[in-house]
Amino acid sequence: MKKTFFILLLSFLYFKDAIGQNNYRDSLKHELSQTKVDTNKVDLLYDIGWSFVFLQEDSAENYGRKGLELAKQINYKTGEANCLDLLSFSLSLNGNFIGALDFGFKNLSLAENLKDTILIATANSTLMTCYLEQDDYEQARKYGLRAELFSKSPKVYTGQRAIILGLLGSVYEKINKPDSALYYGLKSYALTKEWSGIYLTLGNIYADKGMNEQALEYYRKGIPVAEESAVYIDLVDICNGMSKIFESTNQIDSSVYYAQKSIIQKGIKSYPEGEMRAATQLAHIYEQKGMKDSTIKYLQLSIALREKLFSREKTREAQSYAFNEQIHQQELKQKIEQNQLQYRNRLNVYVLLAGLLILLLVAGGLWRRNIYRKRSFVLLQKQKQEIDNQKSKVEQTLEELKNTQSQLIQSEKMASLGELTAGIAHEIQNPLNFVNNFSDVNKEMLEELKAERIKPIDERDDNLQNDLINDVIENSEKINHHGKRADAIVKGMLQHSRQSSGQKELTDINTLADEYLRLSYHGLRAKDKNFNAEIKTDFDESIEKINIIPQDIGRVLLNLFNNAFYAVNEGKSLNRDSYKPTVFVSTQICDNKIQITVRDNGNGILQKILDKIFQPFFTTKPTGEGTGLGLSLSYDIIKAHGGEIKVESKEGEGSTFIIQLPIS
Repeated sequence: MKKTFFILLLSFLYFKDAIGQNNYRDSLKHELSQTKVDTNKVDLLYDIGWSFVFLQEDSAENYGRKGLELAKQINYKTGEANCLDLLSFSLSLNGNFIGALDFGFKNLSLAENLKDTILIATANSTLMTCYLEQDDYEQARKYGLRAELFSKSPKVYTGQRAIILGLLGSVYEKINKPDSALYYGLKSYALTKEWSGIYLTLGNIYADKGMNEQALEYYRKGIPVAEESAVYIDLVDICNGMSKIFESTNQIDSSVYYAQKSIIQKGIKSYPEGEMRAATQLAHIYEQKGMKDSTIKYLQLSIALREKLFSREKTREAQSYAFNEQIHQQELKQKIEQNQLQYRNRLNVYVLLAGLLILLLVAGGLWRRNIYRKRSFVLLQKQKQEIDNQKSKVEQTLEELKNTQSQLIQSEKMASLGELTAGIAHEIQNPLNFVNNFSDVNKEMLEELKAERIKPIDERDDNLQNDLINDVIENSEKINHHGKRADAIVKGMLQHSRQSSGQKELTDINTLADEYLRLSYHGLRAKDKNFNAEIKTDFDESIEKINIIPQDIGRVLLNLFNNAFYAVNEGKSLNRDSYKPTVFVSTQICDNKIQITVRDNGNGILQKILDKIFQPFFTTKPTGEGTGLGLSLSYDIIKAHGGEIKVESKEGEGSTFIIQLPIS
């Protein structure tokens, strides 16, 4: 899967033909020998490295390291980022995923510090490519979507955006989401017809969908484009794809022809993945034809290449590195936000204590009213002559109990609001950071514009002034966007805290679940900085908006998420061997209903109390840590929506809560 947006640039600049490529590289080397130590020399080392990247990966790495060292010496940050990207990409092609990820994350951090949109898009795109090489498609999609977001900037070249879209389409093709794959593939194809990789991607997508004619059409279109630009790795994969289609349609001779054409292409030895697929294809075909010698020959070649490519040790090391890098980033973030977290923790404690005090007062009032009700009932039996008067007193008492119940529900909501406070603060910090950063940039550009306008009219650069004004307008729009985002977060918090209007609204259930999942996690993290858990989600993107009361369903989800995190934290405290706290949330359409699943791998619920968990005031938590109202209220809310909620649990393995809501 040797592709990044640089393939398009290389196709245009370096791979017109073999002679032109060598001449270009020689001219760069000559120019390098004549250039003094400055930023131009770093750029030349970078360009020479890229000219080797698909032919001699060791040479590409060598030039990349020289460029990186020189860039650091002269403090040339852009050149440093470019060389880090070259090293990440070349090491990824070599199978050195540890080094590739190391350089890739350093490149991304540097690009974000420089606030350079093009560099940020490039860094995310290269990380997507690195994870594609490892077959880690979820991580590839994560960084691919980030690259696609930044590629929307007008500063990013059309060719670069086309490559990012094409690669993202390839990622979705690998995770068996053909509709999304086709969406991004066609968007890329609309931007460029001169990149052979998009013909390969679209051919693969249509082949997966069983649309062989369309697949062959794009494969055939891609062959002359790949040959003209000498991107032989695409040519190898196109021929492999055509061979598989012809085999599936029992056109064996054509299948053999294209598999053989694939394995004799120039550059095949620098692309062992393509050589392995071609050898495997030929071994399979010759086995069907009964040609044992040819079958053994290509089978041995396939096995040798597979052992070389798929090293389990490298994959484990790469995954371990990625995990350690995430932990490292989290630790840095915790140090930066330590003072803020201490303040939030104190505030949470005060809010929680206030909530508990209110709850105790309400419970005491309820207890007193229950005693009064019993006494009234006894008095009714003794004094039958006062039935009418006592009846009115009982009705009044029942009304008071209803009011008390409403107050108790409100106090439960306020307690959950306290748990949300830290999560909300964390969520709102991100858009505020954007607002502050873009405000600083606007200030600098306005000062530069002011300095330009002070100059005499004949010395002013009108183009520069226009560019500065346009950039200020663009940044102001971004400030407005992130301000609205912060406003939306605050409104969401207010919606959670206020009394529900009872009016149903069209709501995106995936967005609602994701929002409350993050708020619950960050809220618990704020209360206990040692708390940590892995979160896995699988949201069905085909689910459309449904009519619900979002505040009520949000409270149900928040209660289930809080319980799940509490359960995995309890499981961790028991020091089970190799235990990894995990909470899994998914949505799907099942029997014309939307099903929301919340699963944890905690200690589970005892079977003897499983039937009691939806009863009011029943809780498995220690005294002072739970009111016993959360699941009871959740049950009532789901029933009011015409849905169902049930629980499955196995002691020592965890619990699963399942919510089913009607679509209409």
